[in-house]
Amino acid sequence: MNEKELKIGDIAQLTGLTEQDVRSLIQTYESLFTYRTIGRVRLFPQRAVKIVRELAELSGKGLSPEEIAQEVKSGKRSAAPEEGPTEEIGPAAASLPPEVVIDLGVMRDTLAMQERRIARLAEELDRERQERASETAQLRKAIDDLEERLSEQKRHLALVAEWVDYFDRQMDDLTRPLVERFRRRVTKKGE
Repeated sequence: MNEKELKIGDIAQLTGLTEQDVRSLIQTYESLFTYRTIGRVRLFPQRAVKIVRELAELSGKGLSPEEIAQEVKSGKRSAAPEEGPTEEIGPAAASLPPEVVIDLGVMRDTLAMQERRIARLAEELDRERQERASETAQLRKAIDDLEERLSEQKRHLALVAEWVDYFDRQMDDLTRPLVERFRRRVTKKGE
């Protein structure tokens, strides 16, 4: 077997789909795929990339699963000519192993899917940044409100502390013996 075999993750990377989407397509259209297993790992031939790409494209056109399977099985899409005439391959290219040679159309499709995915991720990142900025502003406002309330509580506690000190002095004066209080007053007046 000269052809490099691909795992589901490899197919996902080449098609620009998520692994979950690739697994779902393979499970739904299992009759369209050939693979071998090593333990729990399925290994697919490289043509599985093209089949997954076709399935993803046809799924977006609103066809039923049966119609999609029939379309892919019939090979009508595969028989369609690629964009433009094919180029003459020089002798240097013939020496490359089959797993290194990638179809130009596959590369373009993969690049386009990756660009769409990057754009989608950039939009999500911008949205996340805006949400974080909004949350930061809300948290700043809440912190300012709490600091203001804390300041008010400190002022209130200071006032209560003054009253407690005043009442403590009054109680001290009341609990002293009468004679001591009288001497204290007399000494204060004499000074």
